[in-house]
Amino acid sequence: MKDPRNPFHMRASEHIASDATFLRLFAPGALELLPSGDLFGKLHVFQSAPGGGKTSLMRLFTPNCLLTLHAYRASEDYEKLYQHLKTIGILDERGPRLLGVMLSCAKNYAVLEDMDIDNVHKDRLLFSLLNCRIVLAALRGAVTLGRLEYPNDLEKLQVSIPHELCEQLNLPADNTGQQLYEWARNIESNICGTLDSLEPSPRLSAVGHDELYTLRLLRPEQIIVNGNQIADRILIMLDDIHKLAPRQREQLIHALISLRNASSVWIAERLEALRSSELLDLGAIGDRDYGQVVNLEFFWRGHPKRFEATARDIADRRARAATDVEIESFEGCLQSTLDSAEWSDKLQSALGAVLTRGKTLANDDSRFQEWVQSRETLGGTTREKLLAWRTMEILIEREKRKQQLAFPFSFGTDDLQKKDDSAARVAAELFLTHEFHLPYYFGFPKLATMASSNIEQFLAIGGDLFEEAVSAALIKRPHDLPPDRQEKIIRKMAEDWWEKEIPRRVQYPQETRTLVDAIARFARSETYKVNAPYSPGVTGIAITMLERDKLRDESFLKTRPDAERLAIVIASCLAHNILEAVPNYPQGYQMWMVLNLNRLLCVHFRLPLQYGGWRPRSIDELCKWQQGGYRPSDKEDRLL
Repeated sequence: MKDPRNPFHMRASEHIASDATFLRLFAPGALELLPSGDLFGKLHVFQSAPGGGKTSLMRLFTPNCLLTLHAYRASEDYEKLYQHLKTIGILDERGPRLLGVMLSCAKNYAVLEDMDIDNVHKDRLLFSLLNCRIVLAALRGAVTLGRLEYPNDLEKLQVSIPHELCEQLNLPADNTGQQLYEWARNIESNICGTLDSLEPSPRLSAVGHDELYTLRLLRPEQIIVNGNQIADRILIMLDDIHKLAPRQREQLIHALISLRNASSVWIAERLEALRSSELLDLGAIGDRDYGQVVNLEFFWRGHPKRFEATARDIADRRARAATDVEIESFEGCLQSTLDSAEWSDKLQSALGAVLTRGKTLANDDSRFQEWVQSRETLGGTTREKLLAWRTMEILIEREKRKQQLAFPFSFGTDDLQKKDDSAARVAAELFLTHEFHLPYYFGFPKLATMASSNIEQFLAIGGDLFEEAVSAALIKRPHDLPPDRQEKIIRKMAEDWWEKEIPRRVQYPQETRTLVDAIARFARSETYKVNAPYSPGVTGIAITMLERDKLRDESFLKTRPDAERLAIVIASCLAHNILEAVPNYPQGYQMWMVLNLNRLLCVHFRLPLQYGGWRPRSIDELCKWQQGGYRPSDKEDRLL
């Protein structure tokens, strides 16, 4: 399959037909998401917002991908990934040592819940359909690992089944793959016939299993090809379980809990499958009674440097896969500084204005004369001087707003150095871009932050930038995009995400947009105060954990319909990565649940990208915001 001109547009792994292409684009850093310790000994649950990378992670462990990776293991594009899987026992020089059985729950299952039959029979049909399809996927995978042809060579596959299972499933003790194949196909055909039946009460006696028998049936020592055990271990991977009806999902998880020691099982789902109370508990989950939960975005937020490194690898792999141009490094397509001749005049003009303004501000108060003298002798580039003077201006504004001392003392250069921290400089940089129309959202590190720990969001932003770079390269123009062009492209994408994508995703689009807009407008009013009191800026709000618990309390919500709707909207925002939750955040004498804006929304509302800036709010106030938006003062309104 020929790679496209812009491989960043190849986002969903199921849309990448070639295993070789998929593996070439897969960054080994994504394997850091795998739980440490017992990787195959218990149930693992992978959760994320859409585009987190769950399906890609599972596809890696399927037979065709493992065989392809083994075949290309000496190639530079594949060697690192091969070595990583070899380390955890998935591959060795002989080939794959794992039979990965991947099944999507997106097809046909949910319609079973709509049938006019009792829940017991619905569950029997669900388990039957899952059983037969897991068996069919396992047979295909086993034949593939045996380097045979499916389904023609199924007779060469021997499957030994425990006696008690043979009786329950009406199977002979020693089966060929062909016999098991026909058994599974017959069950699937019967169920599909039941689904297509127009009878008001379809006959159900012929089909129906009480549990997921196949998780006990599929053991590595029981599957033999040409006299050899097909693999050292078997991994069942159930993807898209959010596509099941809510009751089906609960029944499936309950069944997996009861059989968790029978087989290695991974399941993947979007966060939208969780109830509002569960979503509001995000961040507090880890090892549960049914296994280990891995929230992909939460993992990356806890390791931002690892996410940036993985995102860089993903971007470089896709840049190299482009067909029409030769670009080795995606980061090389992005200029990362304003310290260039193109920006010299504008920066110099801004420096003159800020220098004059800073001196005027300091001359009103004799305490700051040493600060001015220190800045006048400062070396460095024009941009560095500009940033230093603007930071000093913020620090002077802060001091002037403090309660005046009876005997005011002058501030020395040591005081300036102590107060001139990174947060104040970030605030100064943001203010400068706002005041002098300088670009702010550019360069790879900021691009990785804008992704809000979501791979699909990163690829979407990177794809728009790469398209511009490719277009420039094709007409023999420099393809390293200048900062202002990067920002224009990114801001357009942020606007589209806010105007089009968010309303399409969430359950209550109008109320969601009203609440998120209110949070963003409030954040702007706090961020752009002249003394930057919450530097580097405010990008979220927080409620106490006690109030968070109220939003999870059904008895409280019954008395407060407005709070119930607020809980639903916040939960939906968390499910779709519109808001990012940090629970149990200690501040003062209380614990807080911080709700940060998605970083792409920070671009849209011209907020900083750093984390840590938030302001407390009550659920009563948030309920008012959700209904009527944020009402700033006249001064704040002019700023916004």
